[in-house]
Amino acid sequence: MFSKWRSDSAGDGFSFRRLCTHLKTISRQSIGYNLRRLPLTIKITGWYSIFLLLMLLLLSTFIMQFTNLWEDSELRGELQATVINVADNPKRFHPYHDGIFMVMYTDNGIAVKGAIPDGFPSGIILSPHRITELTTKESTYYYYDSPSHSGEFHGWVRGILPVTTINRRTNIMLMALMFGGLAFLVIGTCGGYWLIKRGLKPIRMITQTAAEIGRNRDLSQRIEQTVNSHDEIATLSDTFNGMLTNLEESSMREKQFSSDVSHELRTPIAVIQAESDYGRTYITSVEEAKESFEHIFKQSRFMTSMVTQLLDVARLDTMRDIEMRPFNLSQFLEDISQGYSRLCADKNLTFDTQIAQHLQIVGNPTFLKRAIGNLLDNAMKFTTDKVGISAKNHDGTVRIIVSDNGIGIQESDLTKIWDRLYQVETSRTKSNNQGLGLGLYFVQNVIKLHGAKAYARSTPNVKTEFILEFDEFIESSNDK
Repeated sequence: MFSKWRSDSAGDGFSFRRLCTHLKTISRQSIGYNLRRLPLTIKITGWYSIFLLLMLLLLSTFIMQFTNLWEDSELRGELQATVINVADNPKRFHPYHDGIFMVMYTDNGIAVKGAIPDGFPSGIILSPHRITELTTKESTYYYYDSPSHSGEFHGWVRGILPVTTINRRTNIMLMALMFGGLAFLVIGTCGGYWLIKRGLKPIRMITQTAAEIGRNRDLSQRIEQTVNSHDEIATLSDTFNGMLTNLEESSMREKQFSSDVSHELRTPIAVIQAESDYGRTYITSVEEAKESFEHIFKQSRFMTSMVTQLLDVARLDTMRDIEMRPFNLSQFLEDISQGYSRLCADKNLTFDTQIAQHLQIVGNPTFLKRAIGNLLDNAMKFTTDKVGISAKNHDGTVRIIVSDNGIGIQESDLTKIWDRLYQVETSRTKSNNQGLGLGLYFVQNVIKLHGAKAYARSTPNVKTEFILEFDEFIESSNDK
């Protein structure tokens, strides 16, 4: 096997290299996968600690460099000042003065007294008035020579400063920085971890709440809010709670809708089944069969109408916007009125129109035609003898009013009539109204998509009005 692998390797020359590259790729992918699985608190703390460590290293380096330069300058100045002071007054001479070795030389370069540090070579020529750096195998020295002509002594005073003195102070500073930086890093990391964990607590609560909602399918649960908190996490919690509220309301509407539809379909299906069973068992003549088929046809037409309206409503529920354009509302309403005036005439109803001229709005004529048609159909069902439609401008707002003089709607029902499948159970009973309670809901959705307003007002036994309010479109010179 080895010989075979060796021959393969010799054949292309890259087998082992490809194997190493493949192993490196696997290793990197494994490390990346494990890092991605770490908790967010650990990730943030890790990056925060690395950044803090880098900042400490940079700060320590700067401090060390600055300290070295500053200390070197200070010691050079101290060396020069000490030597000059002794040269001016030889009586102040001491062989060793604050880390500086002092030596007195004659004019011939002979050492008279003083101390020379170990490792400093003898016979070094004088370098007056200049600090000189000397490096040997053992160490590095600074020395300074100054002439002395005071009293009975005439010669030179030399000061020698071993650089080890500087290194010792630097090492002490370095150790202090290391231990202080390490303590600061540990305290900063632990404190940062505690703060980050505390700050991310609402996110963990969001996760737990979402998990409980998914497990229990209970949309009534909410995230506990932090008192007097207005940060981004609090905003996220508010947004999540608002989303849950909308989902809960939508779920309740869907449940109610399903229940209402089931209730509405139960009666026509039962009638169809009863008529079919009766016809199969008892009908013996063509006349009886026609009557039975007529009942079945009416119920089927009712169910077809319900399905059509439900599809329209479902389509509107999923819409967020519709195509709209400016159009002449006055002419639009005149065209609608012509058709309904003939329908009212056939039913011996009075149809009254009061439409102002040159009204314009921005909207979708197709959807608005169906919405206004629903209001007019509704008015024709419940009126006594009169139906009306009017449109006028009111302080920059266009109002469309559809009215009838039927028995009216109770005040407690005026806000409920816009709900899906809601029907007033007083004079507007199902014996008079074969609708489904979807017409006004359709109108409400269309008006909302237009950014307009729809409401109703009613005086029982006198008058009922449905009002639609739109912003008037005023054509500017740029639109022409």
